[in-house]
Amino acid sequence: MRRGSAQVADVAVLGCGIVGLSIALQLQQRGLSCLLIDPRGPAGDASFGNAGSVSVGNLFPQAVPGTIASALRGLRNPLAPLKLDWPALPHYAGWLWRFARQARWDCVEQTLTALQALNVQARQAWLDLADAVDARDLIGETGYLHVYSEDASFEANAWARGHLQAQGVAHAVLDAQQLRDLEPGIAAIARHGVLQRDSLFVRDPGAFCQRLHGRLLARGAQAMTDRATAIQVEGAGYQVRTGTGSAHVDQVVVAAGAWSTALLRPLGVRLPVAAARGYHAAYAPQADLVGRPTLWAERYLVVSPMAAGIRVTGFKEMTAPDRPARPALMQALAPEARRLFPGLGSAPQSIWSGLRPCTPDSLPILDQVPGERIFVATGHGHLGLTQGPVSAELMTARILGQSPRVPMHAYRLDRFGMRVGS
Repeated sequence: MRRGSAQVADVAVLGCGIVGLSIALQLQQRGLSCLLIDPRGPAGDASFGNAGSVSVGNLFPQAVPGTIASALRGLRNPLAPLKLDWPALPHYAGWLWRFARQARWDCVEQTLTALQALNVQARQAWLDLADAVDARDLIGETGYLHVYSEDASFEANAWARGHLQAQGVAHAVLDAQQLRDLEPGIAAIARHGVLQRDSLFVRDPGAFCQRLHGRLLARGAQAMTDRATAIQVEGAGYQVRTGTGSAHVDQVVVAAGAWSTALLRPLGVRLPVAAARGYHAAYAPQADLVGRPTLWAERYLVVSPMAAGIRVTGFKEMTAPDRPARPALMQALAPEARRLFPGLGSAPQSIWSGLRPCTPDSLPILDQVPGERIFVATGHGHLGLTQGPVSAELMTARILGQSPRVPMHAYRLDRFGMRVGS
């Protein structure tokens, strides 16, 4: 509804990626009216361009012992997965320092526990969401395949396979012949594999978010295709300003990904979130090339058989939200993708980039701004697709004043000692 020239709702959800839309649906199902605000509409950023894997077995933080040394060695390697946008360094220098401090085994163990608490529920949360919006046709039960081309790197990851076993994550370790039985199109360079059996595959994440967005609107949600520029206290609620108007709401959910930081800074909240740009190259459909998302561990590239064609994802570029993308990075990765799957088409049809909101410890922020009815759900990094629906269930309980079924301490705003109130 409207009040004068402004729209009115119980809750404004800032961000129409999988996290924000999933929260909006949970709230709407419990009787709250929702206003959806995003400058590019549903799945306008990272929720569109990911590899499509609901990776229930990805329990490991980005920062582990050895990560920093490996990253430094790779700075001059055009194929190394981490890239630094040097002109944007002031935006993420402090984040890198906190990231380095997380690369200790005691921190890793704590993070593993917190990631598992979310991921163990991710599969069912996704299936429930797909049922709720009649989108099971977009979900494949293919698993998620990791392959290794070098014996040394496979052996170095024995600790990770041990954790999968200890946490009860269904998986199979495959030799070279078993890999080729599973994926006949894979090259002989693939020597070892680990198949996460229970991981799901979202064949078109953008279409899924479009369907979810459409269901919300059909049930009465409002939408503004505009960028939120400010959140201001107004009476007993809040005014959300956008580039072309405003909205009056009782509560606000900030799920704006890498742009969440700028929205909350005027309220005295400093988020430990940095923008990491991911890329993908889109190829024409090839029905028999690959059957599931397949990660080449040494290159950190994923080849996925999306509904619209083959998608190759790669690179993590530390940057700032207003910095230009560098699509030439993916051009350099294309020959590597063909090394893994020689039948891949010779040239991509398009190259995409989008920003992931990343925290130093690889855990999302799922919390409430102290003293306010402003809730924050961001920082999921490369697990946004995986953890979006389960994050929504936990945040909805928090918003409604109920007890979430997972302890939320690990996902709090202030865990890095940063200011969270004026």
